[in-house]
Amino acid sequence: MRFGKTFFGVLILLIFVTGGPLSAEAWWDAKWKYRKKITLDTSAQGADIKEALTDFPVLIRLHSGNFNFANAKNDGSDIRFLAPDDKTPLKFHAERYDPAEEMVLLWVRIPRLSPASTQDFVWMYYGNPAAPAAQDPGGTYDPSQLLVYHLGEKEGVPKDSTAYQNHPREFAGKLNAAAAVGRGASFSGKTDRLTIGKSPSLVFSKGFTFSAWVRLAGPQEDARLISWDDGKQAALAGIAGTKLYWSFPADKKKPSLEKAVDLPAQKWVHVALTADPIKGLIVYTDGRERASVKLPGPLPDPASDVVIGGSLKGEKALTGDLDEVRISGVARSAAWVRADAAGQGPETMLLSYLDEETASSGGLESLTIHLLIVTARSITLDGWIVIGILVIMGCMATIVFLDKLLKLRRTKKDNSAFLNSFSSSANFRTLKEREGDFENSSLFRVYCTGMEELERRVEKTEAAGGRKSLPVQAVTAFKAALDRASLQESRKSTAGLLILTLSISGGPFMGLLGTVWGVINTFAGVAEAGEANLAAIAPGVASALSCTLMGLLVAIPALFAYSYLSSEIKNSMAEMNVFTAEFLTRVEEEYGGKA
Repeated sequence: MRFGKTFFGVLILLIFVTGGPLSAEAWWDAKWKYRKKITLDTSAQGADIKEALTDFPVLIRLHSGNFNFANAKNDGSDIRFLAPDDKTPLKFHAERYDPAEEMVLLWVRIPRLSPASTQDFVWMYYGNPAAPAAQDPGGTYDPSQLLVYHLGEKEGVPKDSTAYQNHPREFAGKLNAAAAVGRGASFSGKTDRLTIGKSPSLVFSKGFTFSAWVRLAGPQEDARLISWDDGKQAALAGIAGTKLYWSFPADKKKPSLEKAVDLPAQKWVHVALTADPIKGLIVYTDGRERASVKLPGPLPDPASDVVIGGSLKGEKALTGDLDEVRISGVARSAAWVRADAAGQGPETMLLSYLDEETASSGGLESLTIHLLIVTARSITLDGWIVIGILVIMGCMATIVFLDKLLKLRRTKKDNSAFLNSFSSSANFRTLKEREGDFENSSLFRVYCTGMEELERRVEKTEAAGGRKSLPVQAVTAFKAALDRASLQESRKSTAGLLILTLSISGGPFMGLLGTVWGVINTFAGVAEAGEANLAAIAPGVASALSCTLMGLLVAIPALFAYSYLSSEIKNSMAEMNVFTAEFLTRVEEEYGGKA
């Protein structure tokens, strides 16, 4: 009984823990039918960010593997992002929303990104046909972000996504090239460059950060990555061969990092250059610090145009590709640079996308359930036949388990009551008259069988004129009657367990039969058609694997049920053996015995 209470207590606790949060989580707005939880992992196993970041722009990359495009508007204008409190909207904008190509790039401003944590997340809502657009590119970035070029335009001149609107004054290059984040810009090494005009917002007195994804076409002949020419105040970062170098004006001196790091050709590398009056110049690649040097004084602001991929004189042009070019008016921290590199790359360790949830009947429907429904639609007739047989086996096993469970509980309760009465009664013969009190007791039924045999033997002895005692042969016959009754009770307890055994051993093999048959049919169809494609193979494979899944769903619970019932029956039979031994001893004490 104690084990049963513990078992059901744990079961209720599991239901509360797993099911409780789903029903308790609020829904931001009922007009939005769907939402998705996106988690941010800054632990050592994730992006490995060791400092807290505020107002950090995170890249949300959606595709057919983690997003159902059919559930959102064609232009994505119904998408909203909310903080973990499910109340606070977050600023965001789309770099790219292309349902035809099933590719979406969204930038979301995260108020606070905790260090070494797996608890941060955001909600993404969608599925409201009447929702207006709510993007805010300028609000996606903090005030220190002076310029952001996603370079995702198909043609024309790139646009600045920040509120400062520092659009290029001139651009000579090729857009719409495949890049690290999405689309990028290609520079041919001739006269290609991107020129940014002088702007009052380009102030670097507090610090400076330049970052971009860079892919070199090959070794460079002293190509400029970023520069501004202002006489003695000229600042430049370039590449000689495959070595990155950088010098920055400070107090009429030019501290520099000569050939600070190697940039391999034909490979995307995240490059970040920071300048800080206190920390000096630092070079990062792929989010890791590679070189640094101290600055002797404050940082001057550029007095000329800033050029990316070349120089104002049209020389030292870059041959390669760039993506996600950014300039900040502060020296971003190592954690910020690390988060940029880890979060923007094609194989990000920062984000995880959970199942889609649906607002329906006041509860949430998982994408897993939706996919199960889709799978069910693809199951063929032979698959349904196998699944039908397995369902029947599962139902029979469930009925047997519940029937045995209830009977064992009633038997256990009445056995306990009978044993208490038997042990405390001075005259055990009177218990036979209390049949109504021990209706479900297996021990009482054994007791009644023994009493019937005992009374016959006593009457036979008294009729022969003997004394009120039993010969050894009579006691042996009494013991045999107890053993026979115990055997009958054992058979009654184990009756029906064969159904569970068949479910355990036969369920997986029946499912495997359906799987093999389904795979054979699938490939036979492919052979007959003469060509193979995913759309033709997927339904048959889904149908085949569904049979194996159903076989395991039948066998695994049946195995647990069988183990539990076997343990309870074993305990009950052990209790019966103890009772028969005690009953035999009391009979021998009262009636003695003679040869």
